[in-house]
Amino acid sequence: MSKPAPANRTKNRPLALFWHLLAGAFASLSLPPLFLLPAIFALSIPLLAYLKAESRVQASMIFGAAGAGWFLASTYWVSHSLIVESPSLWVLAPFMALALALILALFWASAATVSWSFGRQPVARIFWFVAFFSLGEWARGFVATGFPWNLTGSLFAVDLASLQAASVIGAYGLCVIALFFALVPAFWVLGHRRFAAIFLILPLALAAFGAVRLASLSDGQSASLGSMIRLVQPAIPQADKWDRSKRQLHLDRLVSLSRQGDVVPKLVIWPETAFAGLPSQNSKLLADTVRAATHSDGFLLTGIPRFNAASQPLNSAFLFDHQGGVRGVYDKQHLVPFGEYVPFRSLLPFFDSIAGPADFVAGPQNRPLSVPGVGHVQMLICYEVIFAGRVIDWQNRPDVMVNVTNDAWFGATIGPWQHLYQAQMRAVEEGVPLLRAANTGISAAFDGFGRQLGSIPLGVRGYLDITIPSVLTAPLFARLGNAVFFALCFFIGGSAWLVHSRRRHVNSSDAQT
Repeated sequence: MSKPAPANRTKNRPLALFWHLLAGAFASLSLPPLFLLPAIFALSIPLLAYLKAESRVQASMIFGAAGAGWFLASTYWVSHSLIVESPSLWVLAPFMALALALILALFWASAATVSWSFGRQPVARIFWFVAFFSLGEWARGFVATGFPWNLTGSLFAVDLASLQAASVIGAYGLCVIALFFALVPAFWVLGHRRFAAIFLILPLALAAFGAVRLASLSDGQSASLGSMIRLVQPAIPQADKWDRSKRQLHLDRLVSLSRQGDVVPKLVIWPETAFAGLPSQNSKLLADTVRAATHSDGFLLTGIPRFNAASQPLNSAFLFDHQGGVRGVYDKQHLVPFGEYVPFRSLLPFFDSIAGPADFVAGPQNRPLSVPGVGHVQMLICYEVIFAGRVIDWQNRPDVMVNVTNDAWFGATIGPWQHLYQAQMRAVEEGVPLLRAANTGISAAFDGFGRQLGSIPLGVRGYLDITIPSVLTAPLFARLGNAVFFALCFFIGGSAWLVHSRRRHVNSSDAQT
């Protein structure tokens, strides 16, 4: 059969890219909260096409399309934030979802572009692709402050045993394993059955490691600090949150949930921006609210926006004593691009009407808050919890991590669930308990093994009392961070080079013969 004419190949290319986009979208069903793990095999479709690509541009387009499908299907819910307070902006929502997907897909496309140049031998090229793809997933956590959402490795949250591998290789290391697993059908089609078998079994090996780790828990590892805290979930609709006429109603709800029960815990935690106002302008109301919500020797930890000395807005968390005195302040370090600030704002003036005319600024330092009777608390405001290896200082390990968030922006979508599973992974990576207080859900608590100690469902009003588990001995990832991941990528790249060199040597010998 003769090759199709170049014109025909060009004509069929848009259809092929569409199928790659669908493959990426279908593969994303393997992510939380659906966990349809076999769907990840769909990434073998663009991979096989990538191996046949005739140029770097074509290789880039193939995985650019697959990445667009992956992110469009799994992060569509971000556009929901546009219409929560401004329903008239609904017409922009699809464009926002598409724009975000295309931006994130650039990392997939870049990995394909770079790896395509490293030899033609299929196995070597696949190995190079896995290495560069995984490094691209890591890079997503840094560009424009980063957006490492829906990493391929997130699928291992399907099972607590499988998730334990994060204590060694972290979320990015799990991306490597997940991608090799996704490409099992490709290895099979190419005739490399041994590789297919190895990478099919590899996730089972991780699960076995995790099962052994969980089964070997000692009494000391499962003990608690004895400190009880209360997570409060007020379930206030985002459209009502900043309505001044309803502010007292919302505060009364928070206070009521904080004081319910026979015993009020020493520390009460409210979610991000629970107090809809500025501390400097509402000091008396704030102090009265804190006194009403806490025990006589208790503390309140909550999110409140504020302005610094230069009149710049910050997204902050305040620790109050019973009298309303400020015992500590934490300012958010990782800001949400196009949410809390607009990168390259001067080039995007139309974003003023969407994100507002002023940007939030990042806090000056990351320092745990000291809570008497509880210990050192590492604050993580909203999406700060998604940054693997960047949530705590290993030299100053906290007693507990606290993630305050307001996922009401995203309604009853898969977004809040994805956020929850990422918080769980941080607990496993660091070996530190994590408490999560959300406005509308999902509030939850995890120990250092990622075991869920309790939760409040999405959209449900309530509170959760938790005795804080003890901190685990720092696992390997907590001590070395992403160094293990980089070593893994280096090993994969080295293996690809060896495969390529061996193939070139064989071809050279055959030519001489």
